[in-house]
Amino acid sequence: MLQEIKSKKVICLRHLCIAVFSALLVYLFYLSYSAWGVEPALWPDWGADHPYWRAWAHAAFVLLFLALILSPAARLWHPIKRFISWRRELGIWFAVLSFGHAYAIWDRWARWDVATLFGFGYMEELGGYVLFRPEVGIMNMMGLVMAPMIILLAVTSFNRAVKFLGASSWKWLHSTLVHVIFYIAMLRGMLYLFYFFQATPPDWRFYPPIWFLYIFFGMGVFAVLLQAAAFAKTVLQRRSHRQKNSLFQVAAVIGVAVMFVMPMALMLGVVAYFDSRVIKEPPTFAEQTQPPQDYAQSFEMVIQAGDQDTYFWARELDSAPYFRQTTEIAGELVSHQIYRYSDRTLYTAEQDADLELVWSKIENVEPEDIEVLEVAMELGVWAAQYGTGEHQIQLPEGELQATMHSVEESIADEVFEIPEDA
Repeated sequence: MLQEIKSKKVICLRHLCIAVFSALLVYLFYLSYSAWGVEPALWPDWGADHPYWRAWAHAAFVLLFLALILSPAARLWHPIKRFISWRRELGIWFAVLSFGHAYAIWDRWARWDVATLFGFGYMEELGGYVLFRPEVGIMNMMGLVMAPMIILLAVTSFNRAVKFLGASSWKWLHSTLVHVIFYIAMLRGMLYLFYFFQATPPDWRFYPPIWFLYIFFGMGVFAVLLQAAAFAKTVLQRRSHRQKNSLFQVAAVIGVAVMFVMPMALMLGVVAYFDSRVIKEPPTFAEQTQPPQDYAQSFEMVIQAGDQDTYFWARELDSAPYFRQTTEIAGELVSHQIYRYSDRTLYTAEQDADLELVWSKIENVEPEDIEVLEVAMELGVWAAQYGTGEHQIQLPEGELQATMHSVEESIADEVFEIPEDA
């Protein structure tokens, strides 16, 4: 139960200490992913926003970890009992940092769009939503499930709540919810820190390592180890007051404690096993399709295949990519695809049943969300390799006729404008 602290000065001082500690954690985590030597990937998969929202999440987990270990640590080592009352401030500021992380995701990732938050995008030509990022949707769904639990813990972290609910009810509520939050946070962290940034075919994109991965799992395992040890000590001590524990009884209690630790141990074991076996560099066959370092940042070209001409424009691929693809068949326009980095929107135009071009758009699209960026990378290599003029490009599937109109030259904004009647 919370220890009642009547002095408002003491309460304010404690909150100030935890607030300063929390701000320092956020700042240090942010530096560790931005200014301290982490080299961003080519596309904004690892852009400036990732260190920002990641720092809030990591700092919040540290506070949750501290709040979790205080009670079992006090059972194992009595001098720590004097710090148990700090769980109130730790829990409240854990909630503050958690919602700071949630706001950063909502503002920087979802950009105030509910569909994007859960990995969906609306396609007007289909008249419904399409799932683009299932992994993002799953993690944000976990966050949504945790949110009301965190709010409930925060608003009941006061002495009045203890008096209103009763000590036993309050203790049941907090001990139940904090462990649910902990295990959801561990699963969510595993998805993000390990699975989310693994290189997968066909692009085999490799990301900078996340140094916090094993520290995160170590903290999780340490927390449940403390809880299991405190549980075993408490049970054995209570039984010893009535009668001496037999060897079988001691083994049974230890077995229960081991099973309590097992979920976290299995999670860590699976991650460690596959992390030691996943490839760390692109396979040989994949390297053949990866663009070399020399590629054009901006280019304009057309590729001819029979009676089909496909026009490509690309600009500032490394920093603020703009991309356009226009297809003509027998001189008739059949499709457009325009991506504008400034408004993070993909515009497409396809022929309808009446052979009229119908425009649609998908908002809140990052460059890594659409395959045209991989196409642009391939075309950028050709532009740098062959230069302007007409060229025959040899590919495994045959010869390709391509005309490079410009390479590394300025491309006007009008190229990427959407028609007013679209």
